[in-house]
Amino acid sequence: MKRILYYTDVLPLLSKKEAALDKIQRNLEIFSSNSDKIRVIWHPYEKCEEYMKLNHFELMDQYQKIIEDFKNGSFGEFDETSDLKALADTCDAYYGDYSDAVYYMQESKKPVMIQNIDV
Repeated sequence: MKRILYYTDVLPLLSKKEAALDKIQRNLEIFSSNSDKIRVIWHPYEKCEEYMKLNHFELMDQYQKIIEDFKNGSFGEFDETSDLKALADTCDAYYGDYSDAVYYMQESKKPVMIQNIDV
């Protein structure tokens, strides 16, 4: 089974708001429907909720519900570690927003696909 590192950053959430949340939800549904082939490791930016609170993000409850539902599911893991390099080493491919993990994956010649909120 392939392990996909799914990284989400705070900037799309703060700028695109509901569209970013919808994209996360759609992606998780796709990952779930393919759980017989892949295991998703979701790693949000470690200070995501902190920055949302600082910016009075009005969709915080909806974001936290998505996280709670994901954690209660069985098709992936919610990762809160701070070592993206070590996490990238355990994964077979990357999907999500730009992060340091993109470079770690590229160094290891692993596939990388950058998420586009507008698609």
